[in-house]
Amino acid sequence: MLGTVGGEIVLNSFDLSPFATGADLSSEAARRTAGLIDQTLCETGFLLVDGHGVPDEIRAGYFAAMREFFALPESDKEAIAIGLSDCHRGYVGFETESLDGMAGDLKETLDTGIDHAPDHPEVVAGTPLHGPNQWPDLLGFREAVEAYREAMIEAVLRMQRAMSMALGLDPFFIEGQPGEPMYHLRLIHYPPMETVTPEPGQLGCGAHTDYGTLTLLADDGNGGLQVCERSGEWVDVSVPPGKLVVNLGDLMAIWTNDRWVSNPHRVVNPPGVDRYSSPLFVEPAFHLEISAIPTCVPAGEPPRHEPMVTGPYLLSRFDGTHSYRNELLR
Repeated sequence: MLGTVGGEIVLNSFDLSPFATGADLSSEAARRTAGLIDQTLCETGFLLVDGHGVPDEIRAGYFAAMREFFALPESDKEAIAIGLSDCHRGYVGFETESLDGMAGDLKETLDTGIDHAPDHPEVVAGTPLHGPNQWPDLLGFREAVEAYREAMIEAVLRMQRAMSMALGLDPFFIEGQPGEPMYHLRLIHYPPMETVTPEPGQLGCGAHTDYGTLTLLADDGNGGLQVCERSGEWVDVSVPPGKLVVNLGDLMAIWTNDRWVSNPHRVVNPPGVDRYSSPLFVEPAFHLEISAIPTCVPAGEPPRHEPMVTGPYLLSRFDGTHSYRNELLR
């Protein structure tokens, strides 16, 4: 983190092209960038990346589809409500999720994942969070979402290779973990501040840390994202066009024994404009146990966290934030 300019935080920015699929990961550029990423992640769990491999036209088509979906009548969106899904996929209406455990968030979302067919082994086994998406009846919508997710997974792999190298591990350590990783892509709409009547302390997205290992976020440039510095001060984050925000989640903090930081963040609805953003939440396989990487544990000291299994941990966090899963939030 470089500091603040005009009340906005200036995030370190990195080029991920040295970690592209098929690239020479032993190159000087890859080694140098991995070392700098390690320094940044030890200080803050947030950074910016370009060279991520997501084509501009794919991103533009996706954001156009997102705007079209959220402009639908409420009844059309509620027809694919997340409460109708067996695998946590679908529309989440205003104030039905509370990420800070207080007032409901002033946003609406569509939660998606990799589409799993009925004969997928995890679906057959009844594993939670595995199954089909719910799609709106919009021409070309599913295709735009799936094209974007596919492009973003390449960005994830580039970042994971950089992170593995930053930890002094084989470049493919993270992506080589057993089981099928979960890629939960979320579409989000925040209405303008003046069109909502918030309760005291109510935000577009309450203060929280992410749950998994890695999040890659794209937004429309309208602002609203805030990160909590170690001093406790909340500062605005500006995202330059074409770049992605990368932040770490709680499971990565556990995995690295707190060497790397899972930073609290929130969203304040910007004035005068609708805000559209989309995080891709990356989580290891549902059944994978996450425990401290030995090289991150000082000699003679125990790990700071007990091992955590991905799936049950995620479900516990969803239970604490979604009203359809927790009647105390209704």
